[in-house]
Amino acid sequence: MEKKIAVLGGGTGISTILRGLKDFTTNISAVVSMSDDGGGSGILREELNILPPGDVRRCLIALSNTDKTMRDLLSYRFKSGSLKDQNVGNILIAALTDIFGSFDKALLEMSSVFNVTGKVIPVTLDETHLVAEFESKDKVVGESYIPKMCYRLNTKIENMSMIPRYPRANKDAVEAILSSDIVIIGPGSLYTSIIPNFLVGGINEALRDTKARVIYIANAMTQKGETKNYSLKDHFEAILKHSNYEFIDEVIANDLRATDEIYQYYYNKDESSPIFVTEEDKKYFKEKNVKLTEGEFIEIKDGFIRHDGDKIGASIFRSPFL
Repeated sequence: MEKKIAVLGGGTGISTILRGLKDFTTNISAVVSMSDDGGGSGILREELNILPPGDVRRCLIALSNTDKTMRDLLSYRFKSGSLKDQNVGNILIAALTDIFGSFDKALLEMSSVFNVTGKVIPVTLDETHLVAEFESKDKVVGESYIPKMCYRLNTKIENMSMIPRYPRANKDAVEAILSSDIVIIGPGSLYTSIIPNFLVGGINEALRDTKARVIYIANAMTQKGETKNYSLKDHFEAILKHSNYEFIDEVIANDLRATDEIYQYYYNKDESSPIFVTEEDKKYFKEKNVKLTEGEFIEIKDGFIRHDGDKIGASIFRSPFL
């Protein structure tokens, strides 16, 4: 029997993992954070009063089995005119939301039209706004502003919350978590893609109660402003702080080193640095009774560092715990 997998996250991070998992199972649920307010998604959200379509679109493309031309169409971004910087896939989701009267029905129709493996599920159907409180005691509202303010203030994020305080979990998201054999968290922006899922009422309890093996896929690089100088342990502790329960069974971390030139490029461009497992990390996870799996889980493509979904999928499905 095929293993059932739920993947929690947002942004571009989990779409890479979804592509790799398709080779191992067709029973995949992508549970996607819904707080994006930047770029084309933010414009459609404000003007049409819909949930942000960008992150779910990326997951639909990752799980789609249609031809390359159709996937390219969903990804296409206009370069000029009144639609400049707007994305075709986002517009299609907005149109289907208007036709069918709800965002979740629009995603079902998109999944059918583009022959999607599994399901793409918004973590909540409520309108939400992310709130960050910094160590400097300043606060900012809005997902797209958080990393910018963190960098500008040269401070760390102390706590994350939402408006409304406890948005309701999508019942389909809760069911996906509870019924899965494996739940994967990440990779993705720690405070603006991963942690927002834990701020939705009912998700933490589902992660606590699920019989699934819960795996956190660690980021390969820190992010400008948001996680500057963060270690693997720092990432993990931020998740624990916002999730109430210690439900993670395993951490998958990359140990493949890119060239110094690539790391220098990332640092010069985004003040981003690689995350590798330290002896302190090993001791910490041993004390937490969390399995730590290290491996060559990234690929260098066109000079960029990306997670390798195929290698991560293979590692997960080789696990003796399945």
